[in-house]
Amino acid sequence: MALSPQDRAFYEEKLNWKSFFYLLASTVAIGAVVWPLMLFVQDWYAGLAADWTMQRVIGLSFDGFMFGLVVSAIMYLLFRFFLWMGWLPSRR
Repeated sequence: MALSPQDRAFYEEKLNWKSFFYLLASTVAIGAVVWPLMLFVQDWYAGLAADWTMQRVIGLSFDGFMFGLVVSAIMYLLFRFFLWMGWLPSRR
């Protein structure tokens, strides 16, 4: 079922640049902070925490940053595509 003009206008408003930057900031922050932290916790439980260096932390943080950048771009473009195709649900 096609989207009504009111639904399309609602989703257009929600998928603006401001929402993209919020999505970008959140995924990049999660990737740059949580990814290395969770890998450290896994190594700590396995007894390998002594092998960690600052260079490894910075490298994993950069990898998480780049992964968050790619994920946010894909998510935003995917939802823009869904809007263009009219595949988003109606608000009723």
